[in-house]
Amino acid sequence: MSMPAPTARRAVRPRDARRTDAGADDGSVGGRVDGTAQAPSGPVVGSAEWDLLTDDVRWSAEMFRLLGCDPGHGPLSLDRLPDRLAEADRPQLRRMMTDALVHGRHAFGTLQVCHPDGGRGTVECAGEPVLGTDGTVTALRMLLRPADPA
Repeated sequence: MSMPAPTARRAVRPRDARRTDAGADDGSVGGRVDGTAQAPSGPVVGSAEWDLLTDDVRWSAEMFRLLGCDPGHGPLSLDRLPDRLAEADRPQLRRMMTDALVHGRHAFGTLQVCHPDGGRGTVECAGEPVLGTDGTVTALRMLLRPADPA
């Protein structure tokens, strides 16, 4: 019995990739003439993860920018994160962290960030707990994005 010849698969373009040309749909990402991918334009989203078992903290470059932190100083620990917020928003962040870390629930909120240069920015925050095999919270993941102006 002979095996059928493998069929060629066309590359699939991610839905959020933006094409810059009006050419044929050849499966390329970004539509640049040189064949390299072009980063999609759109809202900035910062991401972070705090591993509670190893104390490892990872932040994206966008997270540093949104919170006005210097990447050279490393990411903030969870206990230092409220220092970047307006005093009035710190209790809300504490409630959100309690929801995620103690109760294992997703947390959402809008917070005002205080930058070292005196500027302020408003961000939408979403946090989710990462649960271990025994159901306990082992890490916290957070996404930030600039809030739409009202």
